[in-house]
Amino acid sequence: MNRLCIWTLAAMLLAGVTSNGAFAGSHGNGSENSSDDELARGRAQLIRAFDTAFINFIASGRDREILKTEPPNRPGAAAGYALRLADCLPAPELTSYPEEPVGMCKDILDSGKIREVMQNATNTPEDTSFYFSGITRKTLAAIVKDIGDYYGVELEIVKVPMPPGKLPGTSMLLDDEADFVGPLNATGGKTQQIRRRASRRFTCTLSGSIQHIHIPADSKLAAEINTWDDVLARTDVHICSGPLSTQTMRAFLPEHKVTTRYVKDLGSCIRDVENGKADAIANPLPDLSIADIDGYKSISTMLVTGVPLWVALEGIVCPDDGDPDTVDPCVEVNPL
Repeated sequence: MNRLCIWTLAAMLLAGVTSNGAFAGSHGNGSENSSDDELARGRAQLIRAFDTAFINFIASGRDREILKTEPPNRPGAAAGYALRLADCLPAPELTSYPEEPVGMCKDILDSGKIREVMQNATNTPEDTSFYFSGITRKTLAAIVKDIGDYYGVELEIVKVPMPPGKLPGTSMLLDDEADFVGPLNATGGKTQQIRRRASRRFTCTLSGSIQHIHIPADSKLAAEINTWDDVLARTDVHICSGPLSTQTMRAFLPEHKVTTRYVKDLGSCIRDVENGKADAIANPLPDLSIADIDGYKSISTMLVTGVPLWVALEGIVCPDDGDPDTVDPCVEVNPL
């Protein structure tokens, strides 16, 4: 897709990435570079390597050490809101690294570079991601280092940066523009009009969180809404959501008006509420005081979302519609 190349080049220039950076070369992630069996096996091996490293990581207790350092403005507070899903138990004896890497897994190890799709964000205290990104970045760095240590390779994470907004991540994986999508996309959502779980391989959940609704404490609405069921019943409530919550809110609140703020979402949503453009705010923070914002009542939705790492899956295509201003939808070649 032409738009991908334009976006990626522009983001690279903004991020100061050179030709030795984002474009680290093909990693056998396309059928023209390897047999179908080798293509699938290499992708599966990368997932196995990620999972093995993560399981060893949590078994060592290093995940808890990271939580003691986050978020930057309140070190240690993350232990109260960063969930760890038990979809992969801390049992290293139950998994192992691939012993004979092939395809993209072998190419990554041979090159010493692994390409990650990521999004350029402002990452300020006004962004909800600020309170979570440090956790996932440190976790990912530890996982990649452990993989490299096992194979005796110094692995470098090469960032393939994209702008905020809708991300054509599935196309980028299939087109061999990157090896994996970082901890950006929640497992339950969709990308390019297809469920992520059905269109990509995915790892253990690196980090999870509970979605919350925040209402001005001195508003009439605060006295009327006390539970998630109350929110569901009030279809007149206008929700301002950050990027970490928008798909969840739109799916569970289909009759509500949900506005998404992708950049500095906390600050933008606060202003929307103050200006009467929104009634409540949605994000994964259990209390806005974590972001040094007072005067809001927080309601738990009891909806848990989590982010894994994503690798391409066979049998998925994203045909270019010829319009450089659209993100092409993806489909299954042979649907079940």
